[in-house]
Amino acid sequence: MSSVIPIWGGCAEEAYFRRKFTLKETFGRAVLRIFADTGYELFLNGRPVAVVDEWNNTRDYDVTPFLSAGENLAAVHGMNHSGHRGLSLELRVGGECVLCSDESWRVADCELWDWSRMECDDRFWSFAKPLPLQYAGLPQWRGHAGDHPEKIIPCQTGSPFFIGELPKAVRSPFFRKREREEEQIAPEVLEMIGPEYRTSRAARPGERLTPRAWPALEGSATGTDGLFRLAGASRYEGPFLFADFGEETVGYLRIRTRSNGNFQLRIRYGEMLAECLGEPRRDQLLHRMLVEEVRIRKGEQEWESRMRVGFRFVRVELFDADGEVELSDVSVRASLYPVEYRGYFHCSDPLLNRIWEAGRKTVHLCMQEYYLDGIKRDRFLWVGDTRAEALYNYYLFGDRELFRFCWEEMADVQYADGAIPSELGEGASCLWDYVAWWVIAFHDYRLFTGDDEFQLRLRNALYAAVDWLSERSGKDGLISVPENPCSSWMVVLNKATGRSPFLNLLYLRALETALETAELAGEPERIALFRGQIARTRPAVEALLRETPLDREANLASASTGLYEILEQQFARGESGKALAAIRRNWGALLASGADTLYEGFYASDGHYPSVTDPAAKRLFISYCHGWTAGPCTLLPAEIAGIKPLEPGFRRFRVAPKLEDLAEVKTVVPTPFGEIALVMTRSELRLRIPDGTSAELELTEPVVLRTALASGIHRIPLLPEKRDA
Repeated sequence: MSSVIPIWGGCAEEAYFRRKFTLKETFGRAVLRIFADTGYELFLNGRPVAVVDEWNNTRDYDVTPFLSAGENLAAVHGMNHSGHRGLSLELRVGGECVLCSDESWRVADCELWDWSRMECDDRFWSFAKPLPLQYAGLPQWRGHAGDHPEKIIPCQTGSPFFIGELPKAVRSPFFRKREREEEQIAPEVLEMIGPEYRTSRAARPGERLTPRAWPALEGSATGTDGLFRLAGASRYEGPFLFADFGEETVGYLRIRTRSNGNFQLRIRYGEMLAECLGEPRRDQLLHRMLVEEVRIRKGEQEWESRMRVGFRFVRVELFDADGEVELSDVSVRASLYPVEYRGYFHCSDPLLNRIWEAGRKTVHLCMQEYYLDGIKRDRFLWVGDTRAEALYNYYLFGDRELFRFCWEEMADVQYADGAIPSELGEGASCLWDYVAWWVIAFHDYRLFTGDDEFQLRLRNALYAAVDWLSERSGKDGLISVPENPCSSWMVVLNKATGRSPFLNLLYLRALETALETAELAGEPERIALFRGQIARTRPAVEALLRETPLDREANLASASTGLYEILEQQFARGESGKALAAIRRNWGALLASGADTLYEGFYASDGHYPSVTDPAAKRLFISYCHGWTAGPCTLLPAEIAGIKPLEPGFRRFRVAPKLEDLAEVKTVVPTPFGEIALVMTRSELRLRIPDGTSAELELTEPVVLRTALASGIHRIPLLPEKRDA
């Protein structure tokens, strides 16, 4: 590799650089040194690494998590406020230089869409121009990171949303997984369900989404052709425009700009129109999540936000501009985890169909580098949210990788005493029910995937978490939760106090998961320990639930996952009609607001939610796309269609439909063996059982039938006269 040569382009103010390079299958620590006069934005493989905007900016970064075997891409936006200009860069991997700045780099003088991503075609870009080193920070460049290891800035794992001088990265499958071709679906599934099975889906990763409307509010620019000319901007405020994308979306905002001078844009994102009319206080983290200010240079620029946001509406305000600015081609580059839409539910009730479809979209949008609680706020991995979203995923998509990554990351930050933080990160809060959920999710994963290895590999962390819970139980086998010592529920304990039936039910389920794990591992001492604890705890929990059923526990029904647990128990007690009515009532009222995704909770006033298009709506900055509220995506196929695994991986499963007032139900459930497909009307049931599996069919209406079925396509008439015939 040649020595470092400072480079620049043809514009004095800024330059956009790209260079591809290749790494071996295995590689060591990667340290990147960079200097740009007078600032830079650094990207690796399309991911933001760091932003520094100051004179003295030589940095050495550990960038190992950003790289992968094979082809990689380095991209740098070099900024120059005055005086000398130049970019110097060197990447050493395992102590060997694999990339440095020289004339082989491509350069553009203005921002072009996708310039920092691998997909960009730079074949017609100019080559960078070499500069004398003394023009590009020779005094700062002297010495090498290897000689001063304490100067290397470590890469912090955690939230990648806010870029700055400190690199943040996660090794998520999101960054290595590409959109796959659709799996080959068995012809009989398509024949049973119909063509709609493959046509309904959210945007694909990287798809460009455009606004559907341009709301005209007082003081805003108007237009119907998507091209706006704004002028008369003051130093701190100016004309603005609104864009309505017509649906919830998550990704990166794009705007093409044209002007004769530099200018500033202030961008406000919102899931409701009213959120774009106000903004959170500047001292709140939420302000950085929803408000973006950017300086754009004169000429024509294809600007893309560096910040991924979940929103439907956006307000773009012009200020600090000397003349007219033209804005056009407003769009969003969608960000989504690539999954196949394998699961399906459709019935004769259009409201239930809308609820299921909104839930599917909500979960998919929340699948990013890990399972996010919400795409606008908080955009982070919370254990309780992830357990719920992963469970819904098994009926929707059947993905494994994202959950495995999330739970491995949580195991890495487990406290020394065995507790699991409630959110990803060392020193995070500890919610007792989330510790139990972390354990229970292992049972879910194995039941739906048939994968024993993952649970066994992390069993010591699982045991430690269960032991932490057990240490808080009394002689009666129950946990009595003390009063929260802090004013915020986000610190410890969550909201429950005393012998909470819900928390103790979760504790019992955690013990049962631990026993399952010990039996898989063949560990007699652990098996005996957990059997003894279960024998003491189960009757005590059952007594608690007889005294206070879940639907009578304070605050539980108002929480998304709490209501899910209540409905699941109602279905188990044979109260399917009551549970179905609750789904229609709670989720139906939510969708009546005009949303196409599901809110964080059921916090309507008098049963009504504010319209998402109302500029005077209250309740701002709550989460309007929150994955853990998508419980019907599991409840409808599992309880109404009645499809549940009896053995891990659906090797054997139950089909016990409860149509209630529905005339027809169509369902597809993904399994490791292929798709289960069910179509049921009042007169006929058709069922596809994948090869390698068997089903236990249980019908109570319109006829009573109990039978075992092998793999294949089964057509069963349900009207008595047809069955006799």
